[in-house]
Amino acid sequence: MDLPPPPAPVTSRPGADGLARKAVPVLVLLAAMALVVFGGFATEGVLSRPVGPPVTVGGLVRVLPLAGWQDGGSTLDTTSVLLSRGSGNLEIHALASPGDATQLLRGYVTRFLEPQARRLSVSSSTQAIRLESGLAAVRIAYVGLFGGVQGQIEGEITAVVAAGGVGAVFDGWAPVGLLHYVLDDIHAMVDTAEVG
Repeated sequence: MDLPPPPAPVTSRPGADGLARKAVPVLVLLAAMALVVFGGFATEGVLSRPVGPPVTVGGLVRVLPLAGWQDGGSTLDTTSVLLSRGSGNLEIHALASPGDATQLLRGYVTRFLEPQARRLSVSSSTQAIRLESGLAAVRIAYVGLFGGVQGQIEGEITAVVAAGGVGAVFDGWAPVGLLHYVLDDIHAMVDTAEVG
């Protein structure tokens, strides 16, 4: 009579293989989440760095474009430049200003923005900021409908006046709901701009 073979030795507790199979998808999900969260910070760091040569506007304003921002291909005149990235835009204007930054900002709204708008709403209060160069500037927000553009545009205007009445206006804008995606870039380029 043949005896049955002895039972196989137990090398792991029952159910351990099932536990490992359940843990793999969880670990893959955690790895993907870490990549999205921390990869976003790494990507932002790369995209938020100045690249290429500085852009000079009217010989008076110098801006370092960040990665992905390119000459928009249309300028109002030799004292204006348009930088674009995706749906985001930054118009940079070099203007003479006999007054302070608030007067320059209000003059820009009256002379440039209002004539192009079919409908315009501008914030009533200004935000005082300081550029990295130490120059004081003012900033306001707006929303409007403009000729030749489908849908509403939201934007933010920053104005600064340096010694000798050298002024600069930075008009950052995008379709409503999309400005916040490029606003950090716009602020970085404006805040590091040199005026004068």
